[in-house]
Amino acid sequence: MSEFNILEYGAKGDGTTNDAAAIQAAIDACASSGGGRVVIPSAKTFAAGPIELKSNIDFHLEHTARLAAIPDRALYTEDALTPRFEGDGKKWIHAFQADDLAITGTGVIDGRGVEFMTGELPHIYKTTAGRPFLLNLEACKHLTIKDVTLKDSAFWSTHLLGCEDVLISGIRLLNNLKIPNADGIDPHRCKDLRIIGCHIVGGDDCICPKAEEGFEHYGDNEDFVVSGCTMVSTSCAIKLGSGTYGGMKRFVFDNCIIKGSHRGIGLQHRDHGVIEDVLFSNMIIETRLFDPAWWGEGCPLYVTSFERTPETELGAIRNIRFSNIQCRGESGVYLAASKPGIIENITFDRVSVHVDKTSKIEGGYYDRRPGAADPLVENAPTSGFYLDTAKDITVRDCNVTWGENRPDYYRHAVYAKQVENLDLQGFKGDSAFPDRFESIASG
Repeated sequence: MSEFNILEYGAKGDGTTNDAAAIQAAIDACASSGGGRVVIPSAKTFAAGPIELKSNIDFHLEHTARLAAIPDRALYTEDALTPRFEGDGKKWIHAFQADDLAITGTGVIDGRGVEFMTGELPHIYKTTAGRPFLLNLEACKHLTIKDVTLKDSAFWSTHLLGCEDVLISGIRLLNNLKIPNADGIDPHRCKDLRIIGCHIVGGDDCICPKAEEGFEHYGDNEDFVVSGCTMVSTSCAIKLGSGTYGGMKRFVFDNCIIKGSHRGIGLQHRDHGVIEDVLFSNMIIETRLFDPAWWGEGCPLYVTSFERTPETELGAIRNIRFSNIQCRGESGVYLAASKPGIIENITFDRVSVHVDKTSKIEGGYYDRRPGAADPLVENAPTSGFYLDTAKDITVRDCNVTWGENRPDYYRHAVYAKQVENLDLQGFKGDSAFPDRFESIASG
């Protein structure tokens, strides 16, 4: 393989000089020659503004190499998400229709996200528009991201728009937990995606498939496999949505651990797309309340469908299975829709739910942001399984237990209202206060 070392194209690697032009020259030379490896050499820090990757390139960061964004918003002028998110989501390291592209090595790509912030509150940074993605890769095919460390993104870290045949393997994605929108991996209307063996810390969602409006030409999200990952999130570790203008189907999530998150797994449906044929299996999920500034209420599993606006015509959530999942959180499983006929055929099989109050943040609410519905349903009793407005729900061989710290709003093991055809099989569990509340109750 031909190698193109960026030092040979004028890069300084002193941590202050803008090396973007030298890096781009190496990329262009590599692409013009038919492809090869662009080398970011070890033991140096290369500061850079926007860089465009090309087809047939292995963009390789050697061990101890560091590529760092320059925290000057004036450098980042090109929007990646117009018209939906004009202003935020600027391009830093980006590509368009770059096929057979790889980003590899054991070096670090550092977004220097904290330096883009404009202020700080106890549990969240303040910011304004104009933040760049760390990676923005659009309409790429046969894409590989392997072994690198991605850290401290100022906005979504790895944004994949309209990409096909993507492998993300063995990466460390370490974002600041106080930066809003510092997602981990955002597959956006992609196909044939595999995320394997990664550790992801997200100052928002860790893995967040979405289908925003304005990009319908890329179709739906289809055929995803996520396996062997560990995740920590200030919001939702695995979230499908809330951009659901298009569909999501044939997803498998398996053998993952979620800890220290505001919400574990969330299907957050707000638009006319359909989420269907999704499997979640063999997981350990631990959640806690962090701060109401972040979406979530300590639910390990969260399935909701509420209109984004009063005019929205909702699609559906159907054919979803949760199997062999151990949950510990400050709240239980929450499933709810604004009207019948939207959520159907959901199975909870061998799901263990342990509910305990572990933080000092006041709970007793369900969080429905974003949308036209009441954003926070306050004074809402917390149940092990809270099921509201759905059809064909199976709870098989599941159990609910409660910890020692039980606030007054802890209630039933299972609470169901407007659920057509609820099938409880082999369920075990009592209410939080057996002398006051039934184990299984309906509204």
